[in-house]
Amino acid sequence: MEPKSFLFRDVFLYALGFILLLEWLYPVPYITNGGDIPAFITISGLFFLVTLVRLPMIVSFFLRAVIIIGALFWLFPPEPGSSDSWFALLAQHFFENSVFILSGNVVELSALFRTFLFIVLLSILSYLLHYWIIHARRILLFLIVSIIYVGAIDSFTEYSGDASIVRIFVVGLILLVTLRVLKNGEGNTAFSFGRLGKVMAFSSIFILTAAAISFVMPKPEPQWSDPVPYLESILGFSSGGTPTQRIGYSEDDSRLGGGFVDDDTPVFYARIEEGSYWKGEAKNVYTGSGWELSLDNTNDTGQTPPLQEEELISVIREEKEAQLQFYGEGEQRFNHLFYPGELVSSELELMNTGESEAIVIHPISNQATLVDGQAPPNQYDVTYYEQTFQVAGLREDDQVSDLEMDLYTQVPDDLPDRVRELAEELTEGRDTVYDQVMAIELYLRGPSFSYETEDVPVPSGNQDYVDQFLFETQRGYCDNFSTAMAVMLRTLDIPTRWVKGFTEGERVEVNDEYEEYLISNNNAHSWVEVYFPSAGWVSFEPTPSFSGFEFEQEQVDSNVDETEDIPTPEDQNDSEEQQEESQQEDVQEDEVAETSAQTERGTTGLFVFGSLALALVGAIVVFLFRKTFAIRYIKAKQQTAKTVDDYATSFERLMWVLRLYGIKRQSHQTLKEYAHNVENELGLEDRTMMRLVEVYERYIYSHDNQRFDKNKFDENWKKMLNQITS
Repeated sequence: MEPKSFLFRDVFLYALGFILLLEWLYPVPYITNGGDIPAFITISGLFFLVTLVRLPMIVSFFLRAVIIIGALFWLFPPEPGSSDSWFALLAQHFFENSVFILSGNVVELSALFRTFLFIVLLSILSYLLHYWIIHARRILLFLIVSIIYVGAIDSFTEYSGDASIVRIFVVGLILLVTLRVLKNGEGNTAFSFGRLGKVMAFSSIFILTAAAISFVMPKPEPQWSDPVPYLESILGFSSGGTPTQRIGYSEDDSRLGGGFVDDDTPVFYARIEEGSYWKGEAKNVYTGSGWELSLDNTNDTGQTPPLQEEELISVIREEKEAQLQFYGEGEQRFNHLFYPGELVSSELELMNTGESEAIVIHPISNQATLVDGQAPPNQYDVTYYEQTFQVAGLREDDQVSDLEMDLYTQVPDDLPDRVRELAEELTEGRDTVYDQVMAIELYLRGPSFSYETEDVPVPSGNQDYVDQFLFETQRGYCDNFSTAMAVMLRTLDIPTRWVKGFTEGERVEVNDEYEEYLISNNNAHSWVEVYFPSAGWVSFEPTPSFSGFEFEQEQVDSNVDETEDIPTPEDQNDSEEQQEESQQEDVQEDEVAETSAQTERGTTGLFVFGSLALALVGAIVVFLFRKTFAIRYIKAKQQTAKTVDDYATSFERLMWVLRLYGIKRQSHQTLKEYAHNVENELGLEDRTMMRLVEVYERYIYSHDNQRFDKNKFDENWKKMLNQITS
């Protein structure tokens, strides 16, 4: 029976291994759609206790099975009122998911089955850590895998692994030093537990001191650019917690956030009299994480009331035309039109043909599509109204209309109160809707916020997208600014919708009649439209570094004196230029923010975590069956042996296998002493190992190869190998 001091030592070292395992559990909520960390810690602790008490294998296996079933019952309890047995449902669950695995469809695995696999992995790790720490006295492999795991999670998700890496290094180095000292001293009778304690204390103080000094010392800036955005864009997936992808127009805006990398792929070429934003569609339902459309059909429910010309007292309209030509050989990238301003006609003119197509405009999204549902051609003309809005007229607008307000003032029930409170604070003392809108726009374009395209986080868990941007990060691109403005206006019952499309693009040619623009993925953009009964939908630009929309200042009967504290757009532009020069010198005025399409965090997290888990399982399999692999390897090599040198190498491989089986040659032993030790360990009485050593020494020292009997050597070698494996 082991001394109590040795038992305490092993328990202490095993506890350090448990601390290392915890670093695998902390990131779980960031790489999956949830995770009960206290539950997993408790389950892991039970596995460690079962391993530590060294029960018979059958008893240990039974207890582990009980823990796994109990954990699944704890995390996935029976549904109330269910008549089926929980165990019967569990068996059915296992059968269905086993079919998914055999068919290679791992994405369809249920949360219960994924949790089961994760708990089994924890059980295996508890055994392996006990073997590595208590028996093999090795921990380096697990340390390396842990660092790679935390580093990958830190790079591709929102999880911050700084503290985790420090803990792994500190605990890992203490374990490495201690296990090395133990391994060297266990064969020495003079080695004492007190000496080990001194070594552990000294190494702990030294490592902790070094870690503290490293933490407080100044650190240089990274010398290389961050490779993560590039890797994500090349591999075609985003990082879950903070996804990064290529910029561009997308149909899915249900989950906003994350950075992007530039993509200058051309989308279409436009000929227009003067550059303008290109509208694709609008959305009216804010979910807390992104935008959706409330209606998918084109019925009249909630349609914006048609405005008569005599009602448009706050806008000047001028009818104009624009020509669009999309890139690609016959491939239409979008199923709807892009157009500036407001469409005039329900006919789409086809370029160079003289023909036309009937179009329909969705009453909620303002998305223009062909009546027959076909994709628009690659080239077409649109007739639109270029609109100039009158500031004074907008100020006098009383916001009384037949508009279905609920469609455009909706906010989630769980929207944090501080969003509404901030909107009320910013608009306090502003009597008109226009002034309230401008107050919020100017706030977002002000110095409190910064335009950022790369380091842009995604809200975690149930965190609100707007709340995170306004009160925590205060950095982002157009999706952040436009969504924040729309939601704040809605809390004031001002009808607002979120619009997406492209900015004017890069001007490539100018003449007396028209200008030509190249619009690329880099020009994807989003902004805000506010409804005024006297003008219709009016566009506003809350994103810094973008030029925005024009307003006409001069108007009779304007009550400007009452709102002298509201800066005019000209003053606003002057102020913005000064802010942009000091804060965002590297951001060009025509640069566009990222598309709002984001890959679901759960799917990406499953991909990253699944890859790491498979790599770890592969390493575990190789480790568990390393002896089998080694035996097969040296047998295959022995079959190809022809020369005396080959047979000498076979003997050296045999010694390598002996080390794997725990019979290691000590540094003070001669080969014959080692052979005698091997024969004693294996219970050999026919001096098989000694004969092999004699042949090997004759080869090494005398180079007398004439007396070398290959057949006899091969017979003794195979006999020795059989003794080892038996």
